[in-house]
Amino acid sequence: MKFSDIRRQRFLAEDRAVEREEDLKDRIEDFGKEIHNVALREGARRSYAWKVATESLELLILRYTAGHSILELSRELPSVIAAFGVYVPLNNPPPQEAHTLTITQLEAYVYVMWLLALCRLLDHSELIPTVMSWIDRNAEFNRGRDGLFEAVVEKLTGEKEPVERVLLHPAAYRPLAKATAPDAQDRPALIKEFLDGWYKNMKDCYWHGTHTDKEGSSYFGYWAFEAALVTVLWDIDDSSYRDHLVYPKDLADWTHEHRAEVPPSGPDRTPGGELCLRAGWWFTPALKGSRRYFKHGEMMPVIEGSDYGSTFWQWDVDQSAPKL
Repeated sequence: MKFSDIRRQRFLAEDRAVEREEDLKDRIEDFGKEIHNVALREGARRSYAWKVATESLELLILRYTAGHSILELSRELPSVIAAFGVYVPLNNPPPQEAHTLTITQLEAYVYVMWLLALCRLLDHSELIPTVMSWIDRNAEFNRGRDGLFEAVVEKLTGEKEPVERVLLHPAAYRPLAKATAPDAQDRPALIKEFLDGWYKNMKDCYWHGTHTDKEGSSYFGYWAFEAALVTVLWDIDDSSYRDHLVYPKDLADWTHEHRAEVPPSGPDRTPGGELCLRAGWWFTPALKGSRRYFKHGEMMPVIEGSDYGSTFWQWDVDQSAPKL
């Protein structure tokens, strides 16, 4: 199949997609080595950690834009969250100074919304508490300040934070916030209004306009993941806006289909160092590309030195052997 038939946005050419992916992979690998270089000042290590985190997210989004399968992206997401998890402990500003992931800033608000959306849409709700723990490190600036954010968090976690119906970024997010209100009328129309204004209202974000670069070298995709998140959480019919340029319909569709499927019966996740309870294909978020076949009773290894933390092996819903 031609690249032009599988890409999800028309701005991405095949040669640029390949070039950008290789560049991001090289940068992530190189910067990742510097994070643990104790000879560097903490500020430098923090800067490298931020680059690894943000460019890991860009790589995931680029692959979505380029037409990669949603299942593949679902397997990659834990490593993206792990990269942010390396950065967050290094982000220690002075008291009364905001952290990087502070939602009072539009770009950070978008980042946080994207991370929460991808966790939910890619079937990794178990990672949502991790993302929220980063936000709560700076609760004074982040919690109880924005009605849309708190409505989304309540849907995701069941935890309600008192907040007035105010928005930190009303110009960009008022229509989407209205779509989440209990008394909302015509939610699909409100989300379409949000999508229509989304790109224009993101002009202060660093990635805005990258498709107009002479070489398009830094473009990785324009996607309102938060619109798909609200669509899924509030069970909104997206038929009137699903073909909008910036609406990630394939993600929303996969989430709906995944939820509708009866999950195959599989064993619970198994800690590294224990015996495999069931023969089949397993993977661990602690190591990228870890998917492998275990025999029943085989020892499941511990991944040493992983930034993700403890090793837990998860049963893969796709039990097909890899294609050669």
